[in-house]
Amino acid sequence: MTSIVDKNGNTIAYMYLTIILDVEQKQVLGLVLGNCLFGHESAPVGKFFKDTFRKSNGEILALLGKEVFPEKPADEKRILRDAWAMLSRVKDHTCMWIEENHKWSNEDLKNYLLLGLAEAQIA
Repeated sequence: MTSIVDKNGNTIAYMYLTIILDVEQKQVLGLVLGNCLFGHESAPVGKFFKDTFRKSNGEILALLGKEVFPEKPADEKRILRDAWAMLSRVKDHTCMWIEENHKWSNEDLKNYLLLGLAEAQIA
């Protein structure tokens, strides 16, 4: 498992396999499939490249941090089941082209993944 950090270096989530978990490791926030970033929508909401989670406009949401222990979430079976349910909802897996941007988003990763692309763009 690897930490996901904000611009201040604070752990805001974890990545287990290709699953993005909340800090408590109880909720599946999103998935990384290839380099596409998925939240609770059926289409990609961003990209993951160069150890960086990016919005569709290229702004930085978070960075991949360091490996942490334990290596697995406590309730791994439930996490995998929830991740599978999220994966089953994916209908559009065509990733958009994203220009690399060095600006940090004002939006946090968790809200962006939970709200979905349409609502996040309005906010």
